[in-house]
Parts: sequence; structure tokens; C-alpha cells
Amino acid sequence: MSTPLTKGQNAPLTTPVVRVGVQLSAPADVSALLVTDAGKVRSDADFVFFNQPTGPGVRLDGQQVVVTTTDVPADVAQIRVVVTLDDATATFGRFDAPTAVVLDGSGAQLFAYRIDGLSSESIVIALELYRRGDGWKVRAVGQGYAGGFAALVRDHGVSVDDAPTPTPPA
Repeated sequence: MSTPLTKGQNAPLTTPVVRVGVQLSAPADVSALLVTDAGKVRSDADFVFFNQPTGPGVRLDGQQVVVTTTDVPADVAQIRVVVTLDDATATFGRFDAPTAVVLDGSGAQLFAYRIDGLSSESIVIALELYRRGDGWKVRAVGQGYAGGFAALVRDHGVSVDDAPTPTPPA
């Protein structure tokens, strides 16, 4: 049976493999940031997204982030699951509230978190999985991000290539 979560609530994960997905009525991409205690990635390899679908202990499987907690490096404190609307001009406020779901390795739903209160954001940190002692927990975050996708990943220490500099005329 699935347990509903509310913003800020956390719960223990009792299985080493979990899948995190989001139910949403708009086209969107799911990604993950593996961050240290400082809230930063160790390198760009800690950003898992459609162009880089695997990271240490984390991989994308369609529109789900699959985490094998036993394979996550010890210096990764949190895995933040991010949802980005495909249309950068769209906002979550135009659609029904998304619901983040956490499934065990066999696909049974463990937790569900309806992310209410989003309006002008096109990106949201839905959930985070984090270390607590020798175990892992899930926290309902629901933090919308107004600065755009590049700003979100830069804030977490990911290098983002800006537009290439035009070649000067000869």
C-alpha cells in the first residue's frame, strides 16, 4: 500500500532499489542530481539526464529515475529528482499538479507526493533521496525553480556550456 507524503515530510526507504517517476499531464523530462553535503555535484558525471542516462548508482529508465542505494558513492549525500517541462515557456500552473511516486524494485508503489502550489515555475525539485545513518530516506521537496534549467544545474555545480562564441571574420 502506498503512503502519501506532504511537502517536507520524509520516510525511510526499506529497499535498496527504488524507482522515482512523476505523473503529469504535460510533456516533461525527469533527471537527477547526485550532490554532496554541500549541495553540489562532485563532477558533471553526477548529473543524470536524457543525454547522460547513467551515473554512479543512478540511471534513467524511460521517465523514471532508478536508484540502487548500495551503488551510490559514500560521498553522495542526496539524490535530487528534478522535473523539467519540455516547453520552456510553459509553467506548472497551467496543468494539474504533478504527483511524484516512489516504487520499489518490483514496481509496487511505496510513496506518492502531490506537488501542489506550483504556478510560474517550469522546473521543480520533486523529491530527494538522502542518507540517514546507515540507511536512506525520501523527502517530499516540491521546490519550484524560477531561474531556468541552466540556473538550477549551475546552482548545483554542473558546468553548463553557454552559446558558442562566433568565429571572428578573417
